[in-house]
Amino acid sequence: MSIIDRATSGQRVAQSGKGPKRLAPVPAKNRKDRSILDDIDAWEREGERPRTEPKVSDEDIQAFGDAFRTTKESAEPKRAAATPPPPQVRSREFSFDYARLEKFGFITPKVRRSRISEEFRLIKRRLMQRMSLSAKKKKGQAGRDDRNHVILVTSARPSEGKSFVAMNLALSIIFDEGLNVLLVDGDVARPSMSKILGLRNDLPGLTDLLLEDDGSLPDVLLREKDKSLSYLAAGAMVASATDLFGGERMETLVADMAERYADRIIIFDGPPLLASTEPVALAEHAGQVVMVVDAEKTSRAAVDSALDLLGTDQNVNLVLNKTTVGNRTEQFGSYYEAYNQAQP
Repeated sequence: MSIIDRATSGQRVAQSGKGPKRLAPVPAKNRKDRSILDDIDAWEREGERPRTEPKVSDEDIQAFGDAFRTTKESAEPKRAAATPPPPQVRSREFSFDYARLEKFGFITPKVRRSRISEEFRLIKRRLMQRMSLSAKKKKGQAGRDDRNHVILVTSARPSEGKSFVAMNLALSIIFDEGLNVLLVDGDVARPSMSKILGLRNDLPGLTDLLLEDDGSLPDVLLREKDKSLSYLAAGAMVASATDLFGGERMETLVADMAERYADRIIIFDGPPLLASTEPVALAEHAGQVVMVVDAEKTSRAAVDSALDLLGTDQNVNLVLNKTTVGNRTEQFGSYYEAYNQAQP
């Protein structure tokens, strides 16, 4: 896996070499046409491990639904001012299932020196070099604050590994840097982050905040019990989220996310660029865009078309995923793998 800066819209992705080994783990057969969600679905169907649930009851979920979700069929008047609001549940917690993460190739604190950890350290450092993670640096800036700490992870087409990269990027930052990370599932049509984390898929989230005037970010966030990660689910499914992502409420929400904590890094897992117009709208709110490219499947034409949808003034990085190497001893990170194997 490697990261490539796109300085201009004319930059192209080099062809990858052929070889028997992959840098990224391949937990299932026929991986070429599968996504991480397919592998997790198959694993859960086998009943190998129960789903991890956040510390929130069904009654709380119903309260969230009453407070944030609306439907087109509902024509009831707004709640009177004297009517007490529904109970708010804050600081909902969940815990990482490290065995689940390790099963599907994600970074865990157990092994700090590994090939995948080193690869994402390189990607993370390149992105963090452009960030201003302090209130002192941001003070006095005109207009929109510096958004280089707001990162959109996307791809040209589905199943290229964008969610895998987004999650590992978040994990690398919290395990190595100890910074606050807000992970947002912005792929409303096909959300995946809740499934990766082992959480229920009906959690209120991003679209609920954008649809409801009274929505409050702290009320829908999940927080990891021991690590500095907050998670915002995709929320209610909508026919198209482009107008929501391009609206004033989204700009206000992202500004609140970005400015509430000086050291917070926000990572959006967005839809593929060639699948909808939603990621183009999301990119307008991000300071950096990471576009994941499947080294074995994504065509040059698809990459070119996806890049053309992004503005030439946007800071776009290409991450080459699922690259192949011919000799295991020569691939990046093999030194640390040998080091780990030598430990008692």
